Amino acid sequence: MDSVTHIVLGAAIGEALLGKKIGRKAALIGAFAKTFPDFDLIYTGLSDPRLYMCCHRGHTHSLLWEFMYAFPLAYIFYLLFKKKVEYKSWFILFLVCLWGHSLLDTCTNFGTSLFLPLTNETYAWNNLAIVDLIYTAPMLILLIVGLIYKNNSKGRIICIRSILIYCGIYLGFTAINKVVANQVIKKSLSENNIQSTKFFTNPTILNNILWYGMAVNDSTISVGEFTMLQKDKPIIWHTYNRNTALLDSHPDTNDVKLLKWFSKGYTISDQDGDTLNVYCVKFGRTNMIETELEKTFIFHYKLYFDKGEWQMGMEEPNDRNANMKEGFKDLIKRIQGKQ
Repeated sequence: MDSVTHIVLGAAIGEALLGKKIGRKAALIGAFAKTFPDFDLIYTGLSDPRLYMCCHRGHTHSLLWEFMYAFPLAYIFYLLFKKKVEYKSWFILFLVCLWGHSLLDTCTNFGTSLFLPLTNETYAWNNLAIVDLIYTAPMLILLIVGLIYKNNSKGRIICIRSILIYCGIYLGFTAINKVVANQVIKKSLSENNIQSTKFFTNPTILNNILWYGMAVNDSTISVGEFTMLQKDKPIIWHTYNRNTALLDSHPDTNDVKLLKWFSKGYTISDQDGDTLNVYCVKFGRTNMIETELEKTFIFHYKLYFDKGEWQMGMEEPNDRNANMKEGFKDLIKRIQGKQ
């Protein structure tokens, strides 16, 4: 989930649990606690795809490790506030924020290692977009308004409680949409005679109304999307050859293993000279009009040999291949079912 959402929810949790005792500082500490697991970006960074895939949402997002982290973090703040707030209250605050961070991240499709070191399996419930304006914006507004009110005032209490209530209701809404999306996609796959060994559904970026589905078998991946506003409208499926032999026979076995683990098997491979492009398509299509791989699945990895060893690169959207303004207009039309 994006950092703004974690900060807003953390501030609301901090204010709800300790606001009466330490005022607005509770919101600030709650925001810190809820964001703490993402400090793994300090050592993973964003530029090294291997580190980012392996370690982001790794041990700092593990429920077991977070339970251990909560003890020293709580004790530090217990001392900073000169023991005026009981240690138990600090521990509860940090545990709720840390666990809340990981469980919210698990709602998205990146994959979160919830149970390290027992297993490196990643979990993704795929019911929430990594950035969802309908989810975050109302809570952000409520937080700003709430913190304007005086400590312990009725207006402030109402705003903070409203954030937490809205959060719960919206997540329940996404869970219902997830069930509906699975039914719609499963029915469409059957009607279109698309053979698959597994499939999944996920909302598109910024919303929970427009969903996409992916169905995979040993040789192909089929991708389609629909809007909750027109659930009965026939889904147009786009099918791609996976070219699994290119990935399976590639000499860079370590990176191949990593990519398979991260992608959960949802990959498309494409040879470009000496470079193997691997599209991790679980993140969905950026463009539903174009059909060429590099125009629709812009985010992908590259395996190439350089300086005596295998390298892994990463291609992301940029001004050359992604017009954000046009993309947003296109998204609105697709949500409305007009495209």
